Order: sequence, then structure tokens, then C-alpha cells
Amino acid sequence: MPDIYIEMSDENILISEIIDSSFDVGDTVGPTGPQNYTGPTGPTGPIGPPCPNTYSFPTFINAYSTSEQKIEKDGFIVFDYTNSLFGNCIHVPKTSEIFIWRPGFYSVYTSIFHMEACQFSLLKNSQFIAPVSTVGSFFGSSQNTNYFIIQLTEEDMTTPAPFSNTGYACKLQIVNNTRNSYMPYVTLIGSFSTGNQLPQITASITIQSIV
Repeated sequence: MPDIYIEMSDENILISEIIDSSFDVGDTVGPTGPQNYTGPTGPTGPIGPPCPNTYSFPTFINAYSTSEQKIEKDGFIVFDYTNSLFGNCIHVPKTSEIFIWRPGFYSVYTSIFHMEACQFSLLKNSQFIAPVSTVGSFFGSSQNTNYFIIQLTEEDMTTPAPFSNTGYACKLQIVNNTRNSYMPYVTLIGSFSTGNQLPQITASITIQSIV
């Protein structure tokens, strides 16, 4: 087909060149247009699956007393202070209860300085004595220590605890199980009885998660 010419400004230009030049925009980009209005918020999506009950950080507590106490039979040692506390546990100073709401295995160390013959155990939820936690002495003015490992399971989380993420926890206490003593109580001895000037520990407990 022969080329077709038109006359424009005294120059002969091919129609094909006019068509080609009409699509040649080069590298020039026009200005950004004005932003339109924001559309309405979409509907709420479905609720996702529950978070798995996992714990990526440790739980530990160290509580102790410096006051001399008379612990009656079936009574509990009161821990005056909390030296260290972290994770899924709590202890209120001047109370006997320690609350833990993380299932797992825990190492436990107890130390009791007493005046009379005695026997003490770790009690769970005011009902169950923890295995291998019972320790005692047939003589007075001594120190009883014990180191053991216990397992706390989901079934142990039965005590209401508003500070727990589940609303329940396992309550732990050191109970006086002494039965063969003529005394109605066991005395925890400290600086006052020994004549020492600096306050010294009458009882302590350390609980730390290991798994």
C-alpha cells in the first residue's frame, strides 16, 4: 500500500508518523491526583484460636522470715518478706501462702530454725502434703533443711486467685505436722534468742521452675 501524505504547515507528513507521535508520552509522569475519601470500616473478622498455654520465661520465688514465731500444730509458717519473685507466682509479705499458677516441675528448698522437736511439710491447697516434702527433728534447737522436686499440674490449680491469668492457682504453705511433742507449738528462733545483733533468718523457702 503506498504511503499517504497530508499537507500541514507546508510540510509533508506521513499519517503513520502522526499516529505514532500521539502515543509517545516519553518519561513524563503527571502529578498525583487528590486523595479520595476513606471507605467505611469492614466487618469484624472471626475470633482466632485460643493462645496455647505455653510459658517461655521462668517462675521463681524466695521468701523468708526473721521474726520469732510460735507455730501451733497444723499451723503455718508466716514469711515476713519476699526477697525475689518473678513469673507466674505471688507472695504477700507477712502471710503464709505462696501462689503459683504455672504447671510444671519445681525445685524446692526449705530451711527452718526451731527450738523444739518438730516435723514440717509442704501443703498444697490446704489439703495435700507434697511428696518427699516432710522433714523433722527429734531434738530441739536445730536447723531442718530439705531440697526436693515437685510437679504442679493443671489439676493442682484449684484455689481461686484473681491475680492469675486463669483465675486459679496452687496454694503452697509450710505446715507444722508435729504430733509427739509435749509442746502445743514449735518455736522458730532468731536473733533475739541467740543474742545476735543482726537480724537472722528463722525460716525460708525457695521455689524455682525447672521445666
